[in-house]
Amino acid sequence: MKKDKLNSELREYAQTCSPLQKERDLIGRIYQSFNDLLGINNCIQIGSYPRFTAITPIHDLDILYFLGNWDEKSHDPASALQKLSDQINKDYKNPTDYKIKVSLQTHSVTIVYSDGDNDDFFSVDIVPAYIFSKNEFNDDVYKVPEILGKHHGKGRMDYYQILVKENRQMSWISSDPRGYIKIASDIDKSTNGEFRKTVKIIKVWKNNLADADTELKLKSFHLEQIITKYFQDNQSLEIVDATYNFFIELPEIIEKPNQIRDRANNDKFIDDYLEALTVEQKQKIKAARDGILIKLEHFKDSSSVNELLEINLYYRKPSEQFLFDSRVRTFVDPDLNFKIDGFVKPLAGFSSGWITKTPQLQKGITCGQNGTRKIEFSIQGNNTMAEEYRWKVRNSDNCSDPRGEITLGQTRHNPETTVFASDSYVECYAIKNGTCIARQRLNVKIV
Repeated sequence: MKKDKLNSELREYAQTCSPLQKERDLIGRIYQSFNDLLGINNCIQIGSYPRFTAITPIHDLDILYFLGNWDEKSHDPASALQKLSDQINKDYKNPTDYKIKVSLQTHSVTIVYSDGDNDDFFSVDIVPAYIFSKNEFNDDVYKVPEILGKHHGKGRMDYYQILVKENRQMSWISSDPRGYIKIASDIDKSTNGEFRKTVKIIKVWKNNLADADTELKLKSFHLEQIITKYFQDNQSLEIVDATYNFFIELPEIIEKPNQIRDRANNDKFIDDYLEALTVEQKQKIKAARDGILIKLEHFKDSSSVNELLEINLYYRKPSEQFLFDSRVRTFVDPDLNFKIDGFVKPLAGFSSGWITKTPQLQKGITCGQNGTRKIEFSIQGNNTMAEEYRWKVRNSDNCSDPRGEITLGQTRHNPETTVFASDSYVECYAIKNGTCIARQRLNVKIV
């Protein structure tokens, strides 16, 4: 598919990933209800929703509740949170038809909304925050309990239990949500929404990956910051460019943790969790990455973005290469055409000729003794005006030499020999300005 068309397909899909209108209305009503209770200047909504990078469905919301200025010697929020919990139970006006349950923890108050019969529908965590300093935008930076860095729901409850079991106090960390919101908003505006759309595409794939294997949980905020850097470096990027960049670089990303510093904690990295990934987990992530890039190379008018983002683990053979390994992207122009064929050279007692024009050769090419059959592949009929052509020969996986290398100008062996019985294929890629603009495949059956 041509680049403009693929950009359009990804943008349209990203729109469908955005929070639904009913979700936006619900969040708006709930957040306003806490502004009414606590005062509009006493709290702030944080997370992906105010950064415009949230995707549907949304099940939770974090709100920072300001308790004043940070005091290193005195920052126990227990009494303030107890008072808040009592205030919610007494005065809170629920703007929804859902039942609510208020739970007080040592460093947060959780409000769960449910219909009483099914699972919890939505939850709000109100977390205490102290004003600590200012960022470069002259916005407040806060001290918040480290629980804010944990997942919602069960993840946070489990962490509270760990603290109790180990008799540890909650640590406090610096946090700059206003800075992240400001940067995301500015980049999104300067890229005409391309930033947020790209983040949403990546998040859908990330969620699909976690659904396929619960141990492969890449963090949304980390991936968002990777995309942020892409657009900070080049605001003319389009959604296809940034998406390709992310997946091409993903193997290197997961192998090199501690690359992105937290805005408010110069000694903390938001990608430090990558250190805990096992070799097997990294292999699965790389296989999923190969799967989507292979599908991107073959994306066409009949393809769907939803299918593109489904997880397909492709474990390549060590010898196999793809164009994306060389950062060559594939945007096939349907108006550009060429053909490839293989000429099976004459050998006494065997059929010879062009594979596509000889029915016996299409059914199968006999190996011959010690691979004595020879095939010379070439381009036939060509209107691409490409700058170069790259070739790939791929044998069956069960073959002792599956190959899969990509070579410039011709296949690795010229001519090729029929050493192995295999259902093979030969591909040729027309490259112009570093992009594959046309490709052709020829199936070759060796018997």
